[in-house]
Amino acid sequence: MLKNTIGLLLLSCIITAGCNKKEDVYPDPYAGAKKNAPVQFSDELPTPQRGSAGDQVTFKVTGLLPFKGTARFYMSGKEAQIISITDKTVTVKVPDGASSGSGWINIGNDVYPASLFRVNGKVKLDNTFRAGTGADGMVLGIVPTSDSRYLITGNFKLYNSNGVGNPLNGIALIERHGQYVDAFRTDSAVYRFGSISTAVQLPDNKFLIGGQFDRYGRMKGINGITRIHTAGMIDTTTVRIVPEQLGETDPHAGGPTEEERATDTVPAFNGGVTGVISKLFYTGNRVIAIGSFFYYVQYYYANSTKSTRSIDLRRVNNIVAMDVNGNLDSSYHYNLATHQGEGGPQGGLTDGVVLPGGRLLLVGKFNKFDNTAAGSIVCLDANGRIDPSFNAGTGATDGAIASVTYNPVTRKIMLTGTFTTFNGVAGNGLAMLNEDGSMVSTFKARTVGGGSPIYALQMKSGLIAVAGTFNQYDNYTREGLMILQPDGSLAAGYNNTGRLQGLVFQMQETTSAEGDPAILITGTVSSFDNTAVGNIFRIVIEK
Repeated sequence: MLKNTIGLLLLSCIITAGCNKKEDVYPDPYAGAKKNAPVQFSDELPTPQRGSAGDQVTFKVTGLLPFKGTARFYMSGKEAQIISITDKTVTVKVPDGASSGSGWINIGNDVYPASLFRVNGKVKLDNTFRAGTGADGMVLGIVPTSDSRYLITGNFKLYNSNGVGNPLNGIALIERHGQYVDAFRTDSAVYRFGSISTAVQLPDNKFLIGGQFDRYGRMKGINGITRIHTAGMIDTTTVRIVPEQLGETDPHAGGPTEEERATDTVPAFNGGVTGVISKLFYTGNRVIAIGSFFYYVQYYYANSTKSTRSIDLRRVNNIVAMDVNGNLDSSYHYNLATHQGEGGPQGGLTDGVVLPGGRLLLVGKFNKFDNTAAGSIVCLDANGRIDPSFNAGTGATDGAIASVTYNPVTRKIMLTGTFTTFNGVAGNGLAMLNEDGSMVSTFKARTVGGGSPIYALQMKSGLIAVAGTFNQYDNYTREGLMILQPDGSLAAGYNNTGRLQGLVFQMQETTSAEGDPAILITGTVSSFDNTAVGNIFRIVIEK
């Protein structure tokens, strides 16, 4: 369920803030379309079916000629010059800034939708990514693996029809170009009510996975995090336990030996939380988990039986560090005097990213962190203490920060969310920072309409891909996905694609099968650029 994943942590901030903030409302251009009116567009595609700004395109339409002087044609919200109107056609000139989609005619207060026209440009859906029908549920995480594949996580059951009869339940391994890896076996993973939000690969190539689940495969008693082998099965170990007393039995009937009663097979990773893990990090030989939880959990097997576990609980407040076996790391964001974690956020965390030097940048919706004023953003040093060298000023005080990404090539940080200002500067839900927290003065977000940015990724080239719930940017129609220049303006030639239907939770820069720059995108996305996609797809970004 969405509420059990990072999806809600992110979306609740956006929706809650969005409900309290006045947004520009852009009417549906097809509202009031008259199906039986004299003006009727043909279902046939126009001639040509695709083109560029400045090209002429002809649509088949009847009944338009009497309105020759009053009709207005629009593409992507921009008025297109009408070249000619006949009793059977209308020819228009594709305006600058147009993107793929259906145009429409306005006659007074009436709207008449035209057929699909595709705009040429430098961005396209990558047909070399062979995901087929994709995932049948949300894909929340992407982890590039050491063998050039991807581990994907979420709450899906199928991937390109794989998993029928033995559902995948939240995890799958795919090839670099989307094909399902059948050898990755999970034995029904976290089952129908579980969800895997995040994963990291360790130096020994095993994976740590986190989310909200209490079992993995046939192994129960898990608390939101466990370690699995590269082939997908859970990593287990044998421990000594207190043997349970047996009742009177027939000595000849067989049964467990005393040694068998004194041992148990358990997950090799002995650690967890009482809540939801939204993000995992591996840095400085330690594992750091963030999310919506208050206690760290570990089993004390020496005092446990097979049916009853002895549990150690420690208050940790939404952030906890462990070693690779799950033991609490009390040297990170922990108070040894009180035997509990530091104060943490006064509010919620949505995302984080590791910066150079092992610093951890955290964002969300909070006004204090460790009892220190913070505008929904804080940087921790390698020991989990607030890093005073990172100064974001007042941060985001009027809205949530939904996501944060860092590009080690450009050395810039991208933020998205519902904030309208950042450190007192107009932001419109987008901000670019330097590694010290200062704003990049050359980046200026333009007006965002119809929603908010949810995720932004700056590529090595400097171009920035932004996804969200918006439908306009800088007075141009951009429905759910846009490509910006490093200064925040729409990148000419890169905003030709049509609507993204759904929500994006993660992007990963990669290359296509032909070696072109590309972005792998996951989330809960049903279609992109007028093409059905199954919550995972790849776009090519031409140079």
